[in-house]
Amino acid sequence: MKLLENLRNKGLTFFGDIKVYVYPMFLLYDPGSYLIKGDEMREAMKSVRPGDILIRGYRSYLDGYFIPGFFTHAGIFIGETTLDKARKYVPDVRQDAIVAGEQMVIHAMAKGVFMEDFLNFCRCDYMVVLRRNPSIESGKGDNLSTDEVIGSAIRFLNRPYDFGFNFSNYNALSCTELVYACFQKVLKDYGVSIKSRQVFFLRKEILIPDDFITPGFRLVWKSKSVRYSDIAVIQLKNKNRNG
Repeated sequence: MKLLENLRNKGLTFFGDIKVYVYPMFLLYDPGSYLIKGDEMREAMKSVRPGDILIRGYRSYLDGYFIPGFFTHAGIFIGETTLDKARKYVPDVRQDAIVAGEQMVIHAMAKGVFMEDFLNFCRCDYMVVLRRNPSIESGKGDNLSTDEVIGSAIRFLNRPYDFGFNFSNYNALSCTELVYACFQKVLKDYGVSIKSRQVFFLRKEILIPDDFITPGFRLVWKSKSVRYSDIAVIQLKNKNRNG
């Protein structure tokens, strides 16, 4: 009887971890969900500030096997946003591009450059929050203000996604292109530069999310799933690539 009960319990547990996608019809067994849970999201919410760079990654997404590095995505935290506030940065910004909220992020995915709530961005397996360190910047922070960063990010809203990863113009942007475009004035001070890499079977001059993990940026917050040794390995790789 106990054996049947155990089999029933395990069967129901397995059944509860199956996701069903009606169209196209597809079944997926996913017992783990995201590694970052609510308590960590609350910690991150308290730590993040406008102008911070957000870097995240996932365990089992297919693109993670084609994008080199530990992390796979990047975004910019812009903080509290309303249409009126956004128009102080960019007077002609379209109303449909702005999502009002207390803690908002701008990033680029397949649907283009868009704005969403920080909590949505936190739905991932690995994440770090990076902050500029004006003391190492050649202009001591005067070369690029946080308002300029936010204004640039808002200006790029609704741009299409750059599936070609072309860093020579910003008519379309990938996630790292967006961050690069908004912080370009100071990235040299942090040892961040475009490099030749193999992505989706092609060699391109690009940035990957790992490239922003350098000692210059302050590591404000990290999820428990990211070990300090992971950060150290990424920083060492970046140092070696930079010569």
